[in-house]
Order: sequence, then C-alpha cells, then structure tokens
Amino acid sequence: MDTETNTGREGAMKITVTGEGTAVAIPDMATAIVGVRTEKGVLQEAQLDNAKIANDMIASLLRLGLMKEDLKTADYRIDPIYSYEGGKQEFQGYRVTNLFSITIRNVGNLGRVIDTAVRSGVNEVMNIQFAASDQKAYYQHALSLAVMDSDRKARTIAATIGKANQLYPLSMTEENRMAVPVPRLTASFEGSAGSTPIEPGKLEINAAVTAIYIVK
Repeated sequence: MDTETNTGREGAMKITVTGEGTAVAIPDMATAIVGVRTEKGVLQEAQLDNAKIANDMIASLLRLGLMKEDLKTADYRIDPIYSYEGGKQEFQGYRVTNLFSITIRNVGNLGRVIDTAVRSGVNEVMNIQFAASDQKAYYQHALSLAVMDSDRKARTIAATIGKANQLYPLSMTEENRMAVPVPRLTASFEGSAGSTPIEPGKLEINAAVTAIYIVK
C-alpha cells in the first residue's frame, strides 16, 4: 500500500506512506558465464578435449590480464547422449560441459574477454550481468531519495487535511530492494570473427522505505 491513514483512540492520526528512490549508475564491471561443451563417443576423450580447451581459455585470459581469482568453476557435468529412431533409444556418447564464472573488473574489456574465450574454443556464453563497483554509494543515494519521497507524500496528505504544521515522524523501515539488472546476453558460439560489441547501458538501483507519521 502506498499511503494509509488511520485515527487512534486519542484522536491522533497516523499516516503510513511508502517512499521510493532510484539512482542511475553507469556499470564499470561485469560477470559472465562461459562454457566448454564437448561431445565424444568415449567419455575419456570428451573429458580430455574439454580439459584442453578449458586450460587454453584460462591461460589466454590470464595473459589478457585477468586475475586467477576472477575465474571460478560454476558447473561441471557429464551427460549421456541418446538419439531416438523408430521408437528405439540409441546411445551416442557423452557430453561434457564445463562452465566458468568470469569477473571483468573493467567493463571496457568485456568484448575482448569474450572474443579471447571464444577463440580459445569456448562455445557457450551466457548470463552476462553488469554492475557498479561503488554500488553501495548509489544505493545510499537512492535510499536518501526514498526518505525524501516518503516525507513529501506525508506532507502532501497532511496539508490536504489542513494539518501541515502538525506532522511528526514516528517510524521508518527500510525495504529490501535490488538493482534492476541490465538485460543479459545468452549465446552459443561455433566460431567468432571480429570484435564482439557489447553495450552495458545503465543500471537502476532502487531503494524504498515505509514511513509512519503522526498528525496531532
């Protein structure tokens, strides 16, 4: 509920309002999930091929300037592959998937990181997300705007009922809000030529408070 008024036993009126604030940040860092997917009839061959590509990718990204702690395994799985012909299930081999979470601390390098990974043999890129390194500062600004918004709403209500000079804050509660994510990119690559253009756009960071004022 955005606004609410009620009257207590002693005639004091309570006004409950929700204040909202938004700060717009320019993302300066990003995270991405990149993956190596290999398929072979023999499991050990699929694993060896997968490991070679993954190690080549890691070495290439480290040469590019990424830190080792910014490369983390996100998932590793082995799945059997089947085909269905004439109502019969036929075993075809194995699929090995190795996913890595990459943190790019300079968003301007994101395209180069993706291109380097793909040239190393990566064939899955997904869940690119952008963030601001000083996101807490933006949130504090959004929170300040939310407090001011709640105050304006309460004063508007009080003025409307002729009680503009009898309004007092009683309590205020911070609501949990999250940054509005920039649209993600999910793609599958069999090869890549040229440079991959990726625009981070803007990041909206929202805050909200629920405030109770009393009118005497």
